[in-house]
Amino acid sequence: MEQALLQVRVDRSLKDQTAAIYDAIGMDLPTAIRMFFKRTVMVGGLPFDGRLVASESAAHRAFASMRQKVESADADEPTMDEINDYISSVRRSRTRRTAAARHGA
Repeated sequence: MEQALLQVRVDRSLKDQTAAIYDAIGMDLPTAIRMFFKRTVMVGGLPFDGRLVASESAAHRAFASMRQKVESADADEPTMDEINDYISSVRRSRTRRTAAARHGA
């Protein structure tokens, strides 16, 4: 089988975090990348779900709903409960993304 060289530029911190995770399970980065490629071929696309997580989708829907309400000339102003619900959903989403980034997910 003929080999091909692949060079990719990534943020050093991302590379180091990723390498640490794979190292902890006894795998090096080249092996992990080969596994990613093989799985991509097996499934015929991304080997993971590329959709937003539910909390992010909910935050986006809440924002769109609130924006529509505010921009509509005949609509009432959003209630404090609606505003607080939106702020809470954004905070939950941000917290999950931060935690996922810390854990390399």
